[in-house]
Amino acid sequence: MRQWWQQFPRFTAVVFHMARLAWQAQPFICSGLVLLTVVQGILPLATAWLTKLLFDLLALVIQGNFSPDQVRQLVLILVGQALLMLLSQMMPSVSGYLNAELGRRLTLMIQSGVYQKIGHLAGIAYFEDPKFHNQLQLATQGAQFRPANVLHLLASLLQNLLLLTGFVMILVAFSPLLAVLVALAALPQLVIQLKIGRQRFGLAFTLSADERRLFYYGHLLTSPYPAKEVRLFGLANYFLDQWRQLCATVHQAQRRQELRELRWSLFLELLATLVSTAIFVVVVVQAFAGRLSLGDVTLYTNAVRGIQGALMGLVSAVSTLHEHTLFFATYEQVLALPSPVPAPDPARPVSPLRQGIELRHVSFRYSEAHSWVLQDVNLLIPAGQCLALVGLNGAGKTTLVKLLTRLYDPTAGQILWDGVDMREFDPEELRGRMGTVFQDFGRYAFSAQENIALGQVQFAADAPRIHRAAEKAGIHALLAGLPKGYQTMLSREFGENGDGVELRGGVAKGSHCPPVHA
Repeated sequence: MRQWWQQFPRFTAVVFHMARLAWQAQPFICSGLVLLTVVQGILPLATAWLTKLLFDLLALVIQGNFSPDQVRQLVLILVGQALLMLLSQMMPSVSGYLNAELGRRLTLMIQSGVYQKIGHLAGIAYFEDPKFHNQLQLATQGAQFRPANVLHLLASLLQNLLLLTGFVMILVAFSPLLAVLVALAALPQLVIQLKIGRQRFGLAFTLSADERRLFYYGHLLTSPYPAKEVRLFGLANYFLDQWRQLCATVHQAQRRQELRELRWSLFLELLATLVSTAIFVVVVVQAFAGRLSLGDVTLYTNAVRGIQGALMGLVSAVSTLHEHTLFFATYEQVLALPSPVPAPDPARPVSPLRQGIELRHVSFRYSEAHSWVLQDVNLLIPAGQCLALVGLNGAGKTTLVKLLTRLYDPTAGQILWDGVDMREFDPEELRGRMGTVFQDFGRYAFSAQENIALGQVQFAADAPRIHRAAEKAGIHALLAGLPKGYQTMLSREFGENGDGVELRGGVAKGSHCPPVHA
């Protein structure tokens, strides 16, 4: 509890950040949800009071003291009860729709924010770090629905505070001691729920790598790209067994956590039952002693249930908010990640390459835990010439290309573009001067025209320009002869009506590979 209190300022800051995101996504819906929450907080109080009045009238009927003048009062009570029932039935549906709409708006805004952040990381160091992928998975879990839930929880806090205030005032009028007892009984609930929230976050963090691996095994079993090797080498049963074993590990960890939560829940429910039973006995004894009317009994018993429900609602909202902040913090951390390849401000313009690219005493390793891939490399790549770099696997050829394209920066030394250190250039502008085909190049399930345009997406709709590029590469005839020409989907997995194709690797007949001039 002390640890949570120390983190309270951070907790409130994250909660208000999430609430602000929800408001930015759709302020009108947020206002509507808050209004509905206030009304839902008043409904139980009004229902309890009308029930008291109804039972008091019923007691008069039993005693034979009911007069015709009180018929109008009875009618008003019944009409009021009907209206309250109608509102209580309609509001959950309206609230559910508004929450769903807010969730859609938030998912669009937050997911696009995450993808924008990831897409604009100039280097690839994070993508080759498993810790980053664990963090990214938690960030996605933490941001997709939790801001909408936070708004709902904040509204729930307001609703339960209204309920608590009203019912406490009723119960205090009967017995301040009983009101204090009900309030104290909620403290164990708060402590335990906060502990459970931390355990859930810890479990999610621990299992994030295993869950990513489960997805990977599923990909191997269902994706078309490994399908040939899976069948040729008889790997399906092996991958399936690995998936099952990993599933068993994940499920066992989840089961242990759920059993812990079940034991605590049973204890808390027993405590709440004992408290409510004790108070009910006191109220009944007072009623049989003639100190309370029949309506008073219903009012005070409803007040006890209302206070317990409101307190548990408050505790649940606070503990769930705490759990949400733990997950949402990973989302904030992802958005705050510095670029592994920084762009200088201001950046020098990248002029066309005239002299060449020079490596001066370049050394590189992926981290301090890794060995050196390159050490004290000196190399001159003249402009306008072809250069072949030959070496054994692992000698650093691909790493060298990553450095030349500023996917990484050298750990030591310099790479010069016509005598200017590449670190002085904006990475995106620098890459606009380069053309690169990696050994493990990407395959994109888009049309042939889109695949060509990915080199310069600003010309994606310029069909003549794309056709000229295909002619220069020697593949125009091949693409024009596809079922839908340049609009043919280069994927059987996503091609509709069976007209998707998979182009084989290698270079098309008649094509050539000219020197690329920056």
